[in-house]
Amino acid sequence: MKPLFGKRAPAWNLFPAILLSVISLTAVLFFYLDPLKTSDKALSSLLEAAIPRFFIAAFLLAVTAQFFPDCLAFRRIPFKNLFWCVPLLFVALANFPFSALIAGTARVTRSELIGLFAVKCILIGLGEELLFRGILYDFFSEIFARKQKSCFFPVLLSSTVFALFHLVNLLEGAGILPVLQQIGYSFLIGAMLAVLYVKTKNLWLCVILHALFDFGGLMVSDLGVGDPHDLIFWILTALFGILCAMHVVATLVRLCKPKV
Repeated sequence: MKPLFGKRAPAWNLFPAILLSVISLTAVLFFYLDPLKTSDKALSSLLEAAIPRFFIAAFLLAVTAQFFPDCLAFRRIPFKNLFWCVPLLFVALANFPFSALIAGTARVTRSELIGLFAVKCILIGLGEELLFRGILYDFFSEIFARKQKSCFFPVLLSSTVFALFHLVNLLEGAGILPVLQQIGYSFLIGAMLAVLYVKTKNLWLCVILHALFDFGGLMVSDLGVGDPHDLIFWILTALFGILCAMHVVATLVRLCKPKV
């Protein structure tokens, strides 16, 4: 019978994984109890987001390397699979506030912090993809491995958990309506990334696309001023979102067909 947690790494890897996990979780706890503050509000905000996520990503890397090492493989991606990713790339690019920046209704005022901002986005993508598309998806995949349409339920469940995870924003003072909206589009993005993972078997591609999506979506709020969401933004978001949803659903249906 296939083990619940898949093929594990060698037992001698367990000690460094535990040590890294303890160090990472201790660092996160210490940082939250005594956060780093500077007189620069934008810099402080980026540091407060990036530093704990670095240690969280390190912890998740340790867990993934021990229990789901196949997730971390750098697999070669055939050209046809890269071409399949184009609609997903358009969704990520549509999240950039191009039209608002061109029209001047939004501006990036702290371009000197763009490197740190990029690190923050990469760490968000790395941590969340390790947890939701790596660990959780593979966990659910092994549970439903013997059922027909076995990839459907892991995609659905991992995307649902990913969406509900954003309820933690309520603890940080976010309003109920914005959080509910975030849960809705997080489910859609989570499903898109889960199908990408099933299609390509490459978690790193999910990390890159996730980081790119966040880079565009958080650029103005973290580094600038103004409203990035004008009419053109919403039109492009809806257009590419609908096309991508059709593309992803069609792919999921094909992937979930029982093998004869």
